[in-house]
Amino acid sequence: MSASRVLRMVTRLVSIVVLASVALATPCASSARDGKDEDPEIRLGRESAAEHDKTAKLITDKDVLERLNRIGGDLAAVANTTATPVLWGRPGLKTLPYTFKIVDDKDVNAYSMPGGFIYVNKGLMDFVKSDDELAGVLAHEITHAAHHHMMKLIAEQEKIQWVALGPALASILLGKGGTDTTSNLLLAGQLYTIAKVNSYGVEAEKDSDNAAVHYLMKTKYNPVGLLTFMERLARQERLRPDVELGIYRTHPPSLERSQALVRALTQMKVAINRREVDPTLGARVELVEKDTVRYADVSMNGTLIARLAGTSTVTAEDRANALAKTVNTLFDDDLVSFELGLSADRTRVLARRRTLIAVTDADARGAGQSVQQVAEGTLDALRNLLWQDQFNRTPMTASTP
Repeated sequence: MSASRVLRMVTRLVSIVVLASVALATPCASSARDGKDEDPEIRLGRESAAEHDKTAKLITDKDVLERLNRIGGDLAAVANTTATPVLWGRPGLKTLPYTFKIVDDKDVNAYSMPGGFIYVNKGLMDFVKSDDELAGVLAHEITHAAHHHMMKLIAEQEKIQWVALGPALASILLGKGGTDTTSNLLLAGQLYTIAKVNSYGVEAEKDSDNAAVHYLMKTKYNPVGLLTFMERLARQERLRPDVELGIYRTHPPSLERSQALVRALTQMKVAINRREVDPTLGARVELVEKDTVRYADVSMNGTLIARLAGTSTVTAEDRANALAKTVNTLFDDDLVSFELGLSADRTRVLARRRTLIAVTDADARGAGQSVQQVAEGTLDALRNLLWQDQFNRTPMTASTP
């Protein structure tokens, strides 16, 4: 690399920092002409959003946008009136004109710009399982704006780049060292900048997860939705090759974020009822008919737990709904396998020494088995489902502090 090319690279990097500083410090021309001084943070976000929207394909579906704006509006109202703990960022409550848009992109992602400009990919809208999960994501992105993460990051990056580029600039201006020396100094400075800026990004993500829970606590949305969303991301990450990003990591691993959320929710005494915010995790009831008799199947995650018939006093559907509700509560309350069992006559399934289901002759006819076989099959199904549930939550690596 020639000395002139190195100088051009250094000059470009320095000019980027200077221009960002000028943009934040100087009111835009249109605002000056109108006699109005627009907040620099909001102006930066508005101008960035305008440039972004020139190339992004935005979703205009009214129903989808109504859902996003309804949930986002609820959270924005809280963020504009509520101060939350700041683990990283700039403290201070500021009213921001939050706007929410959907990008036609299949990636599961959302991002924010300074001043409250929030973007959600369609892939994420399809990925969430409830309004609670979507609210969790939006609360996270709102925190980035409310805690002024980007503004702090710009300020930190400016300081870091001057420190990182100092040796390379000195080498060029003083004529010390050869081209290779200058190139190595520049590369070292760039790597230092990446490492420091990305470490700040990781801290910003942790702060956003934490503050999101505080915001959600003041709304009708269940903060556990952010946890189930993050746990699903962690499950997907398990299926991908494990790549150590090192200094290029900008987000904590989803597994670590899930664990941190569990600790935060526990500390704030929030019941971790995953099945209330992600219906796909819970037991479901489906009515079926066999030999002109109506039954109700209770299943979870594609596994049949039991096929129930009606009795002289209770319909099959009511029995099934009661069983599903109890199973969901037990799973959310961290039921473990050894707490399940059978009665002495093997006709009742027990959970924590209480009858979970008493199998009837009509249930057995519906399954085409004996009463004992039905009870044993239900017990096996529940134990397998417990194992699956624990696997989805158990860390593959130890990351709890």
